[in-house]
Amino acid sequence: MTSLLRKAVAVLTAAALVLSPAPAAAQPAAANVVVFGDSFAANPDQYRATALQSTGASSLSSILGAPERIFESYPHQRGCLQGPDNWPRQLQAATGRQVADWSCTGHTSAELLPRIDDAVRAGSLTHATRSVVISVGFNDFWRGPAVNLTAGYDTAAIQDAYLRNLREAAGKIRAAAPGARIVMVGMLSVTEAAGAQRVCLLNVVPNLPLGIPVPPVQRLESLNQDNQRRAASQIGAAFIDIKAMSAGHTTCAPDSQRWVAGLIDTTTDSYNMALHPSRAGSTFVAQQVAGAL
Repeated sequence: MTSLLRKAVAVLTAAALVLSPAPAAAQPAAANVVVFGDSFAANPDQYRATALQSTGASSLSSILGAPERIFESYPHQRGCLQGPDNWPRQLQAATGRQVADWSCTGHTSAELLPRIDDAVRAGSLTHATRSVVISVGFNDFWRGPAVNLTAGYDTAAIQDAYLRNLREAAGKIRAAAPGARIVMVGMLSVTEAAGAQRVCLLNVVPNLPLGIPVPPVQRLESLNQDNQRRAASQIGAAFIDIKAMSAGHTTCAPDSQRWVAGLIDTTTDSYNMALHPSRAGSTFVAQQVAGAL
């Protein structure tokens, strides 16, 4: 698809959203559980997210009020779209506990810090909060529009910055909610952990995922897993090792067992974004978090 065609599709999508009914936006409130995470937690609809990104600064967008209408017609929190079936919302449905979802696509450990401040100012994170769940880290390796697999990462520097940010985050959380239990949640496995270490980008033939070996992605997943485990130890948080627990449910798993969609994917059931969790994957994470609260 050409760049011009993609833009056109995004603009038409935004226009359609403008004309759709718009439910009232939810207001932040003091919550029993507060979640901070990246796109594996937020997991919004890809077309809405693309439309918002593509048309946000256009003159047509300004005329139609597209960004405002997208936010009004879809779950969100302070500028970040969030899927109605993402794991924080499934966690609330499963436990009956009030969950304030502050997850945001693209967030890094550095962006976690002002996000916590926003939750405090909004009255979501208070002395009444009993649990705070954090699931960020992989985006700390992000450079530009995609993970640069050929980059010579200074993994020690990335880890130092990550641990420093998580210690500061824990300080902010405990200042606002001194009685809260902090839980660190890992990331669903994208690549196979052993053997070919494939990522299956093309899933269009039933039960025949097509992938290529990409060991650097597996390495980044493992580095992220190690960073999260170390951070949890340093800040006195529980760590849920979702990567290890989901090893058989990667992009290359059989259709019924796949918890992360491919890039072009018609065989993974119910997913919102390419290379992101399916509904079943989000359900699994919600179940693990529920058991740790």
